Amino acid sequence: MVPPRMNFLTLACLDVERMANFFRALGWPEAPSSEPVHRVFQLANGVVLALYGAVHYERDYGPRADGFRGFTLGLNFASRDEMLDAHRTLKGIDGVRDLDDPIDSPHGFSGFSFRDPEGNVWDVAWKDGSQVDERGALTWP
Repeated sequence: MVPPRMNFLTLACLDVERMANFFRALGWPEAPSSEPVHRVFQLANGVVLALYGAVHYERDYGPRADGFRGFTLGLNFASRDEMLDAHRTLKGIDGVRDLDDPIDSPHGFSGFSFRDPEGNVWDVAWKDGSQVDERGALTWP
């Protein structure tokens, strides 16, 4: 059996240090074990985000394109106000691209999307009825 949890995410980066600077600008804590070749950020909900050179994957999986990769990274918040605060923060961070204006959907979502300095697409949202606990764990309604 494979447990139903995801607790480690690695982004294959063209420029690991540029991406590390992006996450530092967000205020995300870098782990003491982080190294220049493999940057690691400990997230509030027990998930670890790692940054590793794309070149290490390309020899087996092919080159990384700068376009949409078929997935988005998500940040869900406990309130609409927290989501709007995140939007204001992202406006001031160098390298953020294609930052959408926040929208309110008829399905109880509020949110927006953007691209990070390497073109990864992020969805930032709040969903009416969802809950985020003190560790950052999301419970979907």
